[in-house]
Amino acid sequence: MKTGAVVLPADRFTETFLEMDLLATASSVAVGLCAAEKGVTVTPPQPLTDPVYVSEQYYGPWTQDQAERFGFVKPMTQADLAANGIVADTPDPDDQAPPDGDLTAADWEIVDACGAAPESARFDDALRHVGPWYAELEAVKDQVLDDAEAKGALRDLEACYEQAGLGASSDGSPGWPRGANGSVIDQQQIQLALASVECKEQTDFTARVAAVEARLQAPIVVKYADELVQKRAEIDEALTAARALLADA
Repeated sequence: MKTGAVVLPADRFTETFLEMDLLATASSVAVGLCAAEKGVTVTPPQPLTDPVYVSEQYYGPWTQDQAERFGFVKPMTQADLAANGIVADTPDPDDQAPPDGDLTAADWEIVDACGAAPESARFDDALRHVGPWYAELEAVKDQVLDDAEAKGALRDLEACYEQAGLGASSDGSPGWPRGANGSVIDQQQIQLALASVECKEQTDFTARVAAVEARLQAPIVVKYADELVQKRAEIDEALTAARALLADA
């Protein structure tokens, strides 16, 4: 609840958003170092560290912090909110031309070759999702609300919405009240999100549905335990190398 993260059994074996970004950043740094040796300068991004990336919606906002800050909009930084057109962009006077905008076609050939080199490819490889378990785990998301326990939790939540005068969404967004908008942050949406979170807390909706999803994931995790453990070890090894590379760079 404190971080706004819903942690399910399979999450222990896959990368978090921040881990994914760290590996992608390390790959870019490795490309930059390789290109520099060939006389081409590229600018890698900075790794993301904002804890907002840990927070996640689960059938809409489910914590008061999410509701107060974002309404029904997916939690993200102010820069991402501006980039997605949700809030007005405030120009930074220190902003300059986009990095790497003056690279030639020949320069980009060097950059692409560096991206395929083992020094950067190892980080990209750690992020590749190859294996039948990924499709099976993804399919679970579509099965959750077909479960009787989850259906009961959703009925209780929608009954709470009705009692609170909110009404349930009819646009195919289960768990959302009527009038919720995932692209707008204003006082009306914030108040509606707070009322939604209050109903979720009263009915224990999030924990009940997450328990169903965890139960549906469990046999898949058991079935592919060896492969998942091996993949997590690959991710951890790549993360160790990424942190070392960024520290040196």
